[in-house]
Amino acid sequence: MESVSVGGGVRIAYERCGAGRPVALVGGTGMPPVAWELCGLRSALVDAGFKVVTYAARGVAPSDAPPAPYTVEALATDLAGLLDALQLTDVTVIGYSLGSFTTELLARTRPDLVRAAVLLAGAGPMTAVLDAVLQTGTALGSVTGHVPPAFTKLQTLLTSLPPEVLRDDEEQVRTWLELLDAQESLWASREGAAGQFAACDRWARDGHRMSALADIRQPVLVAAFEHDLYFPARSGKAAADALARGEFVAIPGAAHAGLLTHPKETTEALLAFLARTSTTRS
Repeated sequence: MESVSVGGGVRIAYERCGAGRPVALVGGTGMPPVAWELCGLRSALVDAGFKVVTYAARGVAPSDAPPAPYTVEALATDLAGLLDALQLTDVTVIGYSLGSFTTELLARTRPDLVRAAVLLAGAGPMTAVLDAVLQTGTALGSVTGHVPPAFTKLQTLLTSLPPEVLRDDEEQVRTWLELLDAQESLWASREGAAGQFAACDRWARDGHRMSALADIRQPVLVAAFEHDLYFPARSGKAAADALARGEFVAIPGAAHAGLLTHPKETTEALLAFLARTSTTRS
């Protein structure tokens, strides 16, 4: 991967592929750029005629992991610095989970960079489940000095997969446990994990998030997964309704990790939105 300094001495690693209108993919907590290829979205975008930028957010190897805590403001500044360094404007930005927070803020604060946005599994008011998870992670971190990997592994497992898979598909559950064990090696350091968790916590508790959605003037697709406990369909619909040019789609059968468990349905929904917005200016 190439890398670039985005300010404050932070270096961000990135990849570019394809040609055409630019699309930036912004990953969730601890998500490596290769995940966009594993779910097939990056290849599908390239095949559809887009130039795709993927990157490792601060805290995720091989990008830098400055001392925690992080903020969504810092993550959005990193992304803006990357796009500026690559001399990209008029970008469609697709953010998943924590990346959705980053995308939402970038669209509001740097409209010169963002043509259209997709907020995938990360838009809307905070749910009681997300509140409880964040409170528990913060409490554990205050005792141990970092968010324990065992806690992250368990809460990710229980929210990533649909209920019927957790209940009935022992093989798939064990496969996910192995994948989550491997994910620990993707952090640049423990600072990275703690920093991104802190960014999630602060953003989710921001009382002005929902009202600020009205300031985003670009076309925005809010995509939710049917069984997502963090950002269920009702939360996504509320976000779409608050946006000036919001659209909403619910992807059936999937939980929070629908990007990986339901890649075909997710990719189809996103490509349809890009087709509608790639020929009209925001």
